[in-house]
Amino acid sequence: MADADEENTLRRAVAQDRTEYLEIIDTLAKKTPAKEIRKDPNRLTSKTNFQSFYAEMKAYVALKHWVFAPYPADVQGTQGEPDYEFNIGELDIEVASRTSWDKVDNVRVAVEDKLDNTQYTALITLKDDFIKIPYKGSEIAHNEQLVDDIVDKIVNLDTSNLPSSINNNGFQIEFEDTGGGGSIIRWEGAERIPLDPKNSIVDQIEDKVKKQRGGRPLLLFYDADVSFLEPEDMRQLLHGTKTGGQDQEVSAMVYQHRNVWGDYLRDNGYIPESGRTTYSKAVEPDDPKFDLKHEGDACICSGDEGLFADRKFDRVAGVLFIDKPGYGYFFPNFYSEKMNFHQLYRSVSQNMEVRSNKFKDLL
Repeated sequence: MADADEENTLRRAVAQDRTEYLEIIDTLAKKTPAKEIRKDPNRLTSKTNFQSFYAEMKAYVALKHWVFAPYPADVQGTQGEPDYEFNIGELDIEVASRTSWDKVDNVRVAVEDKLDNTQYTALITLKDDFIKIPYKGSEIAHNEQLVDDIVDKIVNLDTSNLPSSINNNGFQIEFEDTGGGGSIIRWEGAERIPLDPKNSIVDQIEDKVKKQRGGRPLLLFYDADVSFLEPEDMRQLLHGTKTGGQDQEVSAMVYQHRNVWGDYLRDNGYIPESGRTTYSKAVEPDDPKFDLKHEGDACICSGDEGLFADRKFDRVAGVLFIDKPGYGYFFPNFYSEKMNFHQLYRSVSQNMEVRSNKFKDLL
């Protein structure tokens, strides 16, 4: 690790004594065929290659418990193969990940430690200079500098004489005497973080789909260790944007799959409960001209479909997604006109329910 990139997560974990991360790496290495997964160990000094290795070990554990027992396919001498394949020979796996080690949780931890057993509560607000979607190493480093600065200020606080607030360019922390300690993190105002503004995630997924080979279906594993990419964001990217309101017309690309996926589509608000392609939502409950059974309906309208609607994804079974808190979600491809992935979806969902959908419970 002495020769590793400065941003290599293992090198930084050693330097910063992040024992929890090191213990996870150790556990993953013991519970996976790590020597086969890592391919060339000399390449692990690269931040990108080590992150891929880490994500592929996580994928192996998740797949073993939530899908079937996988087998490494992309080993030395097989350049370009998918990362995993199943022994039954029916499904390939590609692994993708996104990480952002900007240490924002360090602020919450420092505040909670300082206010423990005091009568104060802190409201932590991220300010405009904190880059909420850091894609580059320089942007992550910028955020980390803001974190380190505000943490130093927190550590030096005197709880017997707290100021009303402290701040820097990235954080505003306000203190209130409420009789009990705690902290709250919020985005400033009602700001909404834009969904994949640079198409980085979409490009990443589309690049992985190029590994689909012949008639073999491909499942994507996506490890999102970032706060700005939540399950609903991934769902929207893959499935589409839902709309509610009056006189909505359901996307024909979605509606045509109701015979197999009807319950899933209705449960997620992709087609209306009423089962109609066009409907009016009741806005006046006492007015007989509105059909009350349409109340609360939503749908994906024409033009609002997600990535899976593209025919290049026809043989992609879905995305197995793990969010920053470590919970797993499976977003199936119900759009496919060539393959029926409903049984796979049911199997994965049942395994998550029985074996826990939290990744740490699988270790």
